[in-house]
Amino acid sequence: MTTGVIETKGTKLYFAGRTTSPGEIMKVACPTAINGLGGPGDQKDVTCLDSTEMEYVRGMKNPGAITVPNQFHSQSLSHQTLIDLDVSGDVVDFMIVLSDNLLPPVAIDVNNHLVSPGPTSVRFQAYVADFAFEVSVNEYWRGTLTLQRTGAKEWDLPTPIYS
Repeated sequence: MTTGVIETKGTKLYFAGRTTSPGEIMKVACPTAINGLGGPGDQKDVTCLDSTEMEYVRGMKNPGAITVPNQFHSQSLSHQTLIDLDVSGDVVDFMIVLSDNLLPPVAIDVNNHLVSPGPTSVRFQAYVADFAFEVSVNEYWRGTLTLQRTGAKEWDLPTPIYS
């Protein structure tokens, strides 16, 4: 079934660029992928001595790291700001806007959170854990942005029209 499938072409990653000027919304220049938006729940052992097998319940979710490979643009304000965030360790808001929504985040609220332009998007907070670079012969400079997510992600999804 292809109904409802969303192309990756046109997906954008935004962040609240607090290090440049408060309230500024920045688009990450030239990402080539976004990986690792998950984060499994921790295991809590609830096994009793008289149990016949181990027993578990799910604990709190453990936000994982998100990697964003990219073509590095040294003159991009977004890449320069992400390098600054790599140094500072500041936690900022990020938002992925899927390609079925052409609008950028509409604002930054009083809590410095990006406000969704409407479905379909996902917002999360993270700090830049690393901005590593790859340089090789007959290639372009490539970067890998690693974002350590902190806290829950918030999805803004459209109203379902089929099951």
